Amino acid sequence: MNCFKRYLLSCLIAMVFFAGFDAYRSPGDMHFGTILVASASWPVFAAVVVGSTIGDVVHDARYGRYGKAG
Repeated sequence: MNCFKRYLLSCLIAMVFFAGFDAYRSPGDMHFGTILVASASWPVFAAVVVGSTIGDVVHDARYGRYGKAG
């Protein structure tokens, strides 16, 4: 993973964390910014995680390391 992808993933993790923290801190009073950040960041975060997992599996299968014991 190159430096830019690592930075982008870290920013997405921070966005989801801080939106969740703000929602936890004031459960009855949801801020509009928190709703926007949470609704915009979690699908991107999920797509990055699923895409990188599938990419790792395909990479391992292509180079013959997938499914071998030891």
